[in-house]
Amino acid sequence: MSATFEDLETGDVLEIKYRLWRATGAGEDVVERWISAQVIACEPGTWPLVRLADGQPTEIRPFMTWRRIARSERRKTVGLAA
Repeated sequence: MSATFEDLETGDVLEIKYRLWRATGAGEDVVERWISAQVIACEPGTWPLVRLADGQPTEIRPFMTWRRIARSERRKTVGLAA
């Protein structure tokens, strides 16, 4: 992880690592992919809610591997003013 849940803010862009199982001629194969997501809700006492690149909403849980790609535009603006 590149940050903690407490560091996240609505609008931050993340990537979440997913493991996908695929059937092959020899059985099953595991493929790891990073999927883009944007934080859509982040409130104290709850798991951050994100919208995946395919539009599906999901919560980020402690067992998930994720990294922040970009900060929200609001945070960038506030950071420049401070």
